[in-house]
Amino acid sequence: MQQSKLALSALVTAMTLALAACGGGGGGDDGGSKQEPSTPTAPTTPQDPTSVPPTTTSATPTYPAGDFRLASYTELNNYRLAMGVGALRQDAHLDLAASNHLDYMKANSLLAHEEVAGKPGFTGVNPYEQAVAAGAAKAQWVSQAASGSAFCVDSFKNSVYHLQGITSNQETVGIANRDGYCVVNFGLMTGANGSGYGLPSWGGQQLAEGSVAHSPVDGETISGTFTPAGESPNPAPDLAIAGHPIMFRVPSAKVSDVLTVSSFTLVGPGGVAIPVRVLVPTNAKPGSVASAIEDARLYSGVAFMLPTQPLTAGTYTATFAGARNGVAISKSWSFTAF
Repeated sequence: MQQSKLALSALVTAMTLALAACGGGGGGDDGGSKQEPSTPTAPTTPQDPTSVPPTTTSATPTYPAGDFRLASYTELNNYRLAMGVGALRQDAHLDLAASNHLDYMKANSLLAHEEVAGKPGFTGVNPYEQAVAAGAAKAQWVSQAASGSAFCVDSFKNSVYHLQGITSNQETVGIANRDGYCVVNFGLMTGANGSGYGLPSWGGQQLAEGSVAHSPVDGETISGTFTPAGESPNPAPDLAIAGHPIMFRVPSAKVSDVLTVSSFTLVGPGGVAIPVRVLVPTNAKPGSVASAIEDARLYSGVAFMLPTQPLTAGTYTATFAGARNGVAISKSWSFTAF
């Protein structure tokens, strides 16, 4: 599986504080938190978020057969359906915005989400403005993932911040994939209660209370190797090479929703315990196992287990134990590495 350089939108540490660097953390104090960036616009948090349950079918897109966009769309939706977080529907305006931004990156030989006025191909400073310039509805949130590879969905799945980003509560998608670049725009309109650059934690497709999602999914076959430096920001700068990241997530539409981790373990072929580090968002650190590492870029309701060494070929069993808002959760599942 090809590992490519990935770029992820900046996150926000609080409703009024945006980080300049890619990949901050969510946070808020009145009912919701931003998962991905809103440098230009501060959201108005709804008192009673409206949302839809995860969609269980994937609509037929307009991408022609053999187009890399069709392959990316199909792979992304199939994976979201397997996880239970809901399929996405194509938005032609987000397609156009993604295509325009791909042209900007290609013209300027870079991988980024924001554009600089005056440079070749400029259409908008951030993905929201780029989308609006392409005719997209203003009353929505727009986020973006980008890769220097045609096999971008594979790369996003074998990552930390990008994996949580592509399997969140967005509803729509627009894709550009050509010339060695891939741009994926995401939109959220249901319950948006505002607009801007990023995804709010409320609204969109929300997991049902009591449900969980995880990656890899049951029975999935994955690459056992992950290169942290291939993701920007780097989730493990001290590791030159690691094992495939493992994610566990629960519903978390409100800032009061907390997923704590009491244990998150991985057993490999022959019953051998695999050394891992557990990553938790800021709000989960106080109630989690002492060895858990706080990562402010993780969304509330998400926890990661990162093997500190590549996974050799064979079958692995991941076991999560923790609590959502104090209610115990436990789950074990298996997958295969090659």
